[in-house]
Amino acid sequence: MSIALALLVAGLLAALLYRQKARQRERRHNHAQLQALMHSLEMLQRLQKHRGLGGQDSAAARNQCRQLADELERLWRNLPPAAQELEELQRDWPGPRSRPDDFDAHCRLIERLLTAMQLFELRQGEELDIARQCRELEELARLRGLAVRGARASRCPLPLQVQLRYLSLRLQRGAAPHGALASALERLQRQLIEPLQVGISAQECFELLTPLIDEQLGALRQRLLVADRNHQEPRT
Repeated sequence: MSIALALLVAGLLAALLYRQKARQRERRHNHAQLQALMHSLEMLQRLQKHRGLGGQDSAAARNQCRQLADELERLWRNLPPAAQELEELQRDWPGPRSRPDDFDAHCRLIERLLTAMQLFELRQGEELDIARQCRELEELARLRGLAVRGARASRCPLPLQVQLRYLSLRLQRGAAPHGALASALERLQRQLIEPLQVGISAQECFELLTPLIDEQLGALRQRLLVADRNHQEPRT
């Protein structure tokens, strides 16, 4: 083999090795950002549920709040390396933890979490549309939190009525006419928002909307798992 040919082969091998290492770095980077997104999704689900349960008076709801708080503590202790921005959010967690009924404090913390999720998705480089859909889903989760608080009164307080009407109208635009979400919104309108006497309990409001939220979160979780698996498969 001539010297020129040997140098050419060596150069091609070096380029191939560099390309393989670059792909490995890219896969590791994407995996790290997807892990941060998945971790954030777990936190989002628990924070939203903590807010919804915090609007109830029952012993069962208080127990579930404590369980969710413990789960959130574990999630903060075990942050993925790419999700260190979430450490800053932990400083705001003691308030909602000690005051599960503080709706606004939960909303502020969740808003910061959603912003972090958008950052993780931008770093990942692929437009998965997870962060945007989580923001849309937060409207339904807010509706749940407000509904359980409105149902505690004999008549839904006017300020809550205004917020519930606004969120219901926004959600109705994206709801299938005969779907589960449309049915749930119609029931809230009929038994919570409109009547002079509330006809639905706080627990029933929570149980009405939680399966709809969990179903959508489950679909987003599955999409992240599929995206992560695809990134880990070596490209040919």
